[in-house]
This record gives sequence, structure tokens and C-alpha cells, in this order.
Amino acid sequence: MTAITRRAALTGLAVGLALPLAGCARGASAEPLAMACGERGGSYLAFGELLGAALRQTGAAALRPLVTYGSAENIALLDTGVADLAIALADTAEGRSSDLLTIGRVYQNYLQCVARADAGMAQLADLAGATISIGAPGSGSSATTRRLLGAAGLGTGAAAPSVRELPLEGALAALASGEISAFFWSGGIPTPKIIELDARLPLTLLDLSAALPKLAAAYPEQYLSTRVPPGVYSARRATPTVGIPNYLLVRRDFPDDAAAALVEVLVEHAAELIPEGTVGVQFLTPANLIDTGALPLHPGAADAYRVRYG
Repeated sequence: MTAITRRAALTGLAVGLALPLAGCARGASAEPLAMACGERGGSYLAFGELLGAALRQTGAAALRPLVTYGSAENIALLDTGVADLAIALADTAEGRSSDLLTIGRVYQNYLQCVARADAGMAQLADLAGATISIGAPGSGSSATTRRLLGAAGLGTGAAAPSVRELPLEGALAALASGEISAFFWSGGIPTPKIIELDARLPLTLLDLSAALPKLAAAYPEQYLSTRVPPGVYSARRATPTVGIPNYLLVRRDFPDDAAAALVEVLVEHAAELIPEGTVGVQFLTPANLIDTGALPLHPGAADAYRVRYG
């Protein structure tokens, strides 16, 4: 199929699916789809806003991003019907018994342990006995960090850090004031709110690779070896860390045609769904979108990928 006829076909598909996507998931009222996203200043909310803009551009739907504390809360909102869509970390999503399906794997989160550059911290072992934040209550960051600390031998005992659960802005303020020595944050790179503090107070990222072998052995295919490249925040060299895939999730009762329309947007508008300045790994390609681990694709999404790519 030529580029011209392909665009024409996709235009027809978007028009044909506009009413189903806007109306089916919430009945005949054509209310906006509610998407559980994340904290202000984080990549989840930015992705939700960009996805909403792409859906409006195609005429397929209106989408209302919800500000939340992240993955666990997002799944709870999806389970209870408050949200129609949710984005969540693979480890949080696969650890739930909920009746969840995926539209696709969208991008990689980076687990970031942020400390002041003048604190002399460089690796996980340096957190022994320190006061840290592991992320907001109900966040994927909190859940992942608890697993990471356990794998590193810092979950319990005399060496275990004193743990607080603060949202991103609270953690940034606490780090700046010296209330905490470091904080964990799971998100894209760079994170704009962290950049703002780094401009005033040089920051460093801790090497988290020591815990990865045990973490990956305990939870296969949920955690990836990755690096934060040099130049992110005040880092002069690449920092090894842990990558976690993100899934776009729906319930089993989400309409097939709505799921297919979302696939079209993810594929055809991939470049528009990446926040400006992002340097992290994206999964918005056909081979990566369908690699959703233990969670199955929604039938409507699976059919849409099959029609496109066989």
C-alpha cells in the first residue's frame, strides 16, 4: 500500500472509530475517557496529556488525564471503574490478580536514586542507616524500591535505611532541606522537576546495579539492566540503574473498537507521544508494543496489530 492510500485508510478508520471510542467505554454519553496517570511533573502525566492531544487530533476521542500517585493507585482506579485506561509499571501490574489487559508496552521507566552531589553517595550500600524517600504511597516507585532494597540486603536489619513515602515535590523539598539523604523516583529521564532542583543544588544518581541480579532472578522479565546517560542532571558519566517497562492497561470490558483505535494512535502518532527533551528508551514500535510480558493484549488491540503486521 502506498503512503497516500495508507493515510487515506487510516483517516477513514479514525472517523469510523470516533464515536465508539468516545462513547462505548462510558456508555452513550460520550464522556471523555478517564486515564489514571501520575504526579504533576512526572512522565506518566506528560504521556497522558500527549495521548489526549493525539486522540483529539485524530478526532477519535476526548481523554481526561487524572493526577494520581502512580501505578498502584492507577490500577485501583481502573479496577473500580473510576478510570477507563491506566498506565502502570510492569512489576506492579503483573503482581496484581486484577482482570487487566494491555493495549501495549509504551516506554521504559528508570528507577532513579537521587542524592545531593556533596553527600558523598555513589552506590546502594551508601544508603545504609540513612533517611530516604522511596516514593509516594500507592506509587510504583515505592513498590519497586522496597523490592530493590530487599535484594540489596537493606530491607531489614541494622543497615536498613529509615524509609519515608513522599511524592516527588515533597521529596525534592526534603532533599534540599536536608531532611532526607536521598530519594527514589521511577520515571522517564530527565524528569523536569529534578532538573529544576539540580540547577540550584547539584545532584547525583546512585548506581543501583548491585541489586539487579537478585532482583531479576526473583522477578524474571520485569527488570532490565539500563543506564542513565551522561549529561542527565549533573552526571558526568553514565549511571547503571534498573529499567522497568510501562503498560497501557484497560479492563476486559473495554470495547474492541476502542482498543483498536488506541493502537492506531500509538503506532501512527508515536513521535508525538514522547515528551520534549526525553532521552530514555521508548517502546512505541510494533515489535516492542506487543511485548507485554505476563499480561495479555486486549483482543481488540491484538486484532489491530495482526491486521497491520500479520
